[in-house]
Formats: sequence, structure tokens, C-alpha cells
Amino acid sequence: EGSTTDAAFGGEEEEDMIKQAFRDTFVKVDRGLLDEADIEPLYAGTTACVVLMRQNKLYISNAGDSRAVLARRKKSIDCDANDGSDDATTSKHMQQLVTVPLSIDQNPDSPGEQERIIQAGGFVSPPPEPGLSSRVWLDSSHTQIGLAMARSIGDHAVKGVGVIAEPVVTVHTVEKGDEFMILATDGVWEFLSSEDAVDIVSKHLFDDGGRDITDAARGASVACEALIKAASEKWHQNEGDYRDDITAIVVRLKSLWRP
Repeated sequence: EGSTTDAAFGGEEEEDMIKQAFRDTFVKVDRGLLDEADIEPLYAGTTACVVLMRQNKLYISNAGDSRAVLARRKKSIDCDANDGSDDATTSKHMQQLVTVPLSIDQNPDSPGEQERIIQAGGFVSPPPEPGLSSRVWLDSSHTQIGLAMARSIGDHAVKGVGVIAEPVVTVHTVEKGDEFMILATDGVWEFLSSEDAVDIVSKHLFDDGGRDITDAARGASVACEALIKAASEKWHQNEGDYRDDITAIVVRLKSLWRP
């Protein structure tokens, strides 16, 4: 019986069960907000980006525009940061790592998302300028609501026009070179790319040779604080005293799983 269980572990049937469990949970939480006395889900809502690790598999469940990315160690370093090439200004840390997206931002104008919203009777406005988000509206004049994501938990005022709580669930198989994950809200990604974030975090985890410079738990905390600080400074430079929610988690994968 043990061998049969081991063989089945991580198979397609289990993956399907986990994906469905994520979908059911997100939708149940969304509906459960109606019973929360201190929350008004008609106009209040949240994104959600959740990662479950089982053995060497990551199950990423995402609703909205929070994001999960992974940093993977390159098998070889293509060029030195001081070799005079076009990449000479790139951090050595970044040259040793590649950024792997674990989730996809679900913006109102994203393929599949926009079509669903329009079919449900909603309206989508394009980003007002590069770097800003498209929005979902209840009316063609773009005066009612203006939600900047296509999926969310809560925000029930736009649930009738195609904004849904059901997440997109993806699966990533952890490889030997996978170093760390970053999960963060859109306040981090507004002015920082995924590559920027990986570079900032890696500088506080590894030296130029790719060796650890601190213990796993403390290193992840220090790196996460540096990422939040960098995102906050970008908001201050671009928006003054205003900033969106900036929440982030850094997870060292090798402290959780070893090949």
C-alpha cells in the first residue's frame, strides 16, 4: 500500500484536487465576507496570492494583481559585470540568477479577463499612462467603481460585471537551482519589475560568488525589508506622500526542500 501511495503522490489527480481546493476556498472566503460585521464587501476587497508547497511542487493560486516570482540559479555565468559588455551595469548577483514568473497579473485588459468583463456587461478603460493599470467600470462613462483588477476577494459591487474571486492556479516543479520566492502586493510592483525585486533581494542573501552571506531566516527578513524600503522610496519619488499597500514575503526554498 505504501508504494502505491508514493507512486500516486504528486500525480495529475492530486494536482487537480489541489487546484480545485484553491478555487473552492477563494470563492468560499469571498462569499463569507457577507457574514463579517466589520467588513463591507460591496466596496472593500483584496487580492490574494497563495503558495502551497508539497514535496518539490509549488501550487500558486492568484486572484488579482499581487505577484509571485522565483529566482533560479544559472548553470553558468555568461559574462562578468566588469567585462565592458552591454550588461556591465547589471548586478553580479542578478547575472547569476534568472527570474521565473510564478503567477500572472490579472489586469482588466489582460487577455481572457477583458473579454469576460465585457461579456458580463462591464466596461474596461485602458491605462491612462504607461505603468498605470486599466480599470473595470459599471458604466460606459467610466464614473462608477473603477477597480484596477479583474479578480478579487470582495469588491461585490463589480461581481455582476465579470470580476470574479476564482483564482488562476499554476504549478511549478522546484529544481536544484531554485533559490527563493518573492510574494508581494502590487505596491511593490508598481515601480519595480520582477527582475528589480530579485536583484534587490539577492544582494542581501549572496555574495558575488553566489555564496550565502547570512543564515536563511535572518537573511530572508533583511532582504524583505530592503525590498519594501526600495518600493517605498520609488513611491515617494513618483507620488510624494501617497503610496499603495506594500506587503512582501521572501521565502528561501532550500530551507524548505532539498533535492
